Amino acid sequence: MTWQERLQKLRKQNDLTVKDLARRANVGYDNLYKIEKGLIENPRGDTLGKLAQALGVNEQFLRFGLHGVGDATYLDDAQILAELEENTSQTDLDLIDSAWKQALEIETQVYGPGSKAPTNFVSMMFARIYQEMLKRNEH
Repeated sequence: MTWQERLQKLRKQNDLTVKDLARRANVGYDNLYKIEKGLIENPRGDTLGKLAQALGVNEQFLRFGLHGVGDATYLDDAQILAELEENTSQTDLDLIDSAWKQALEIETQVYGPGSKAPTNFVSMMFARIYQEMLKRNEH
């Protein structure tokens, strides 16, 4: 299930229309419609966080299906990676490892050695890199 499909499923489970969720999350209706249709893969800014909060889940659950609905706490980056490894086929583990290393390198380049990025920076970079790797492997 894609994260867009998970978003749509959660919206429907909460008996919300696209317009209702857009209003509740304070995001544009057009953007939300495009996100659910898969036309926007990586929303800008804090859109994903706003949608997750409006639906009562955390960003990791919305993006990856990790942790239960209603768990609005955040996982640290190591926990995210561990859960991905547990829930991913062996053939994808090399991609995960490579994407994770690239995300950590980007963190170092942006914030400097030994510095910690803002919450979820590494996990969001990882998500983008990993999704791109998956797309490339499908072709």
